[in-house]
Amino acid sequence: MNEKNSPSKTIQSYLLSVQAAVNSIIDPTTLLPVQIPDFNAIYDAAGRMDTAPNPSDYAVVITSLLGRAAGYDCAQPGADYQLSFPNDHHLHPTMGAEWYYVGCHLNVTDSNGNDGRLGILLSIQKNRCVGQTAQHEANWSDTDTVICANVVTVTVDMANGEKKIVRRTRNCQWALTGGKVSYSAPGDDGFWFRCGNDSISGSLDVLPLNVIVDDGDNINMNLMLTAKEEMTGTPYFLQGMPSTTGNGGTGLTLVPKPGIYYSWPQLNVAGSITVEGIGYTIKSGTGWIDHQLLMGSLQNADGAHPVPFVEDPMPQDGWTWQFYNLNNGDAFTGASFVTGAMINSVSFSYGYYLRLVQGEWVALFIMGNNQLLAFTPFPAPIGQQDQYTAEVNFPITRSYQNLAPLVPGTHLSISGTAAPWYFDGTFNNPNWTIGSEAPADYIDNSTSSGNNGVGYLETIGFENVLSYRIRALRYLETGIFPG
Repeated sequence: MNEKNSPSKTIQSYLLSVQAAVNSIIDPTTLLPVQIPDFNAIYDAAGRMDTAPNPSDYAVVITSLLGRAAGYDCAQPGADYQLSFPNDHHLHPTMGAEWYYVGCHLNVTDSNGNDGRLGILLSIQKNRCVGQTAQHEANWSDTDTVICANVVTVTVDMANGEKKIVRRTRNCQWALTGGKVSYSAPGDDGFWFRCGNDSISGSLDVLPLNVIVDDGDNINMNLMLTAKEEMTGTPYFLQGMPSTTGNGGTGLTLVPKPGIYYSWPQLNVAGSITVEGIGYTIKSGTGWIDHQLLMGSLQNADGAHPVPFVEDPMPQDGWTWQFYNLNNGDAFTGASFVTGAMINSVSFSYGYYLRLVQGEWVALFIMGNNQLLAFTPFPAPIGQQDQYTAEVNFPITRSYQNLAPLVPGTHLSISGTAAPWYFDGTFNNPNWTIGSEAPADYIDNSTSSGNNGVGYLETIGFENVLSYRIRALRYLETGIFPG
């Protein structure tokens, strides 16, 4: 059996192929080949991976600095990709970034008899560190190319006034360098994804889904998510590009961010959880699951080459996303995108409203306006401030106006506000960018009955991309964690 090449040799070989692909694109302003910024520093850092104490962290940071080129020479789901379940519930190791996202809202009583609620956010992620050519030349398996991470936050909101956020200890794993990673594949008897001591696992059709987080007394949970009793059809709906039938999406996103996207709304949640040594009894709970694969591409939607690192948005390149499980059994989700300058009023340019009709989800594509409010500064990364740490402003609350479907003759108009349970939902991503996930109450302003609910407010990419780059390059140079 042929010996495997080392991480340093393999990733440096891949970086040279990415550089060649980017250099083949000509900047129309200068008429010169496009360059990857700081390529020599990135390449040199890859050469130190074999002796680095945390090679998985080096790899995810290097990948993030490649921007749209990070998916070069990886398989991707094209516009003609045919989703097939249960096969597509499993991870896609030959493709790029992919994750299962689980958001839960739990009504609880703690071990001291206090009532309250917990917001649970889990994002268990898979990143691919090299393309297929470099993989084969190195004699790596698909699993060798995969770096996994699990980000978890618990928001505590008790009736006695206790409010706080608790973050999971960093959990980034690379099987090639001794980490604990496993995942199911088509043909296996069930579904699972394990990262270190954490895991999600379920039937071939995912539900019921068992979520385990083992971070000692800091966070320890064993949750079970199941479909509502009235759900008789498929418990998930397809997102992505709207389908031509008017119900839901195709399940695909297209270039420049090709991917797969679908979700399970309005789930039941039960189980056990301990946070900072305190046990909580779950009285009731609702949940939401996303399965998403989202890649970068050196191709634009019109087929023309982009000019990466030149035309990419500066200084902001982010989004706000949200989901809400409403009290009447409906749900809605959607996103707004912020590129270039930071603005408060953004278009709610993507979303779906969900209604359960005869045991099946009917999904209507919606658009409207989103006001980002109460911007508050947070240090990036969490827990440490020095000359390399930027302050990042995150919007704390949101106001929605006139969210409505595009389907003619459909009478639905949504207006409302969302306020977080706790002002801080921040965490460090595996690549040391800063994000925010905050459980929130949704207050409906569009109906006399007040169709309220609970959901999560996600904010990603609100740090100036140049300030992140400074921090990432410093980490690659010194090997010292930013936070």
